[in-house]
Amino acid sequence: MITGVILAGGRNSRMHGYNKAMLPFKGESIIEGQIRVMGTICRDILVVTPDPDCYANLSMRKATYLPDVYAGHGPLSGMHAAFLKLRTEFAWVVGCDYPTLSVPAAQLMVNLLKQMDYDAVVPIVNDKHQMLHGVYRPERLLSPIVSLIEGEQYRLSGLLDMINWLGLKESDWLESGISHDFTLDIDTPEQYLSMLLRN
Repeated sequence: MITGVILAGGRNSRMHGYNKAMLPFKGESIIEGQIRVMGTICRDILVVTPDPDCYANLSMRKATYLPDVYAGHGPLSGMHAAFLKLRTEFAWVVGCDYPTLSVPAAQLMVNLLKQMDYDAVVPIVNDKHQMLHGVYRPERLLSPIVSLIEGEQYRLSGLLDMINWLGLKESDWLESGISHDFTLDIDTPEQYLSMLLRN
């Protein structure tokens, strides 16, 4: 029913080039934790990365590694590569720098997609779309993603202008009894340290 997609192709410039997916977090690397958590509800897990060899020695359940087709154009490229390969109706898409993924949040978003005719459900926290912890209908999104990339429009949020989507705000998560801390990501060493201290 659902495939997990981890986008691990960023330049990590604000982490001075260090691969954020490999940062230690609660006794394992972030990506190990993500694959373990996503594996509880996902039939398959795809990791979009230009360098699969760096994950070869990790002790985690099997994932499929694949490169971008349109290389170098950010998360849109990663989603495109994954959506070409997966065969499930839904995709749970996350960035590799989100260390506290939420299965209840993903399940809620999937249930909303099942009940309604949306193309995507994404959290909105602090008035920002958190598209890299969202759930999507891949078959519907391939065409608009290709249109954006070939039109040299690489902003991930540009996809929302072309699809029918639902945003869940802080009040929605509160009402559902789910903390929205799962939307916290790591962009800088300072954010990484803060995340370690709060967990």
